[in-house]
Amino acid sequence: MTMRIRLLPIVIFAAAMVLSVRIGGLWEDLSVGVGMPSAAQEKKNAPVKQAGKKAPKFSPIPKRKPPIPDINETDFAVLQELAKRRRTLDKRERSLVIREGVLEAIEKRLDQKLSELKRIQVALQTNIDETKKRRNKELDRLVKIYTNMKAKKAARVFDELAIPIIIKVVKRMKATASAPILAAMDPKRVKVITAELARRERPWQIR
Repeated sequence: MTMRIRLLPIVIFAAAMVLSVRIGGLWEDLSVGVGMPSAAQEKKNAPVKQAGKKAPKFSPIPKRKPPIPDINETDFAVLQELAKRRRTLDKRERSLVIREGVLEAIEKRLDQKLSELKRIQVALQTNIDETKKRRNKELDRLVKIYTNMKAKKAARVFDELAIPIIIKVVKRMKATASAPILAAMDPKRVKVITAELARRERPWQIR
């Protein structure tokens, strides 16, 4: 009983193998009859590659250049005129740039000169002010000297001095000090001094 049970699977497997072989042969016969090529025929009919020959290479398609537009004589003349105007404008632009640079340099030099002139003006004004101070100081010293001097002696000195100097000194002196000196001076010179003092005090009334 045990032996039969073990042989049964073997018998079934063998029967299945036989059945599959028969079905495969039947399918091949049907294929031949219908006209379908078998595996052997397909292998036989396949193209045979020739030894030593390489597959042909295809060159890339060259890129086409854009077509050159046709230009007639009128258009060519217009282009030439535009190019000429362009060159003229470029030349003017360069000239303007150069002029602008020159003007900036001149303006800079003028500013420097103006600053230098202002500095000189300030220095001159300072010198003038200092000179006036020294002259005023000197006149004050002379007024003090002639005020303390005797009238006759001061009159003799005044007769030798220039009229403008006498006028400056007399204008700074008190009337009580200058009157005795003028009285002792040469009458002609006193007349000139008096007229000049009156003119400077009221120039619109003296002719």
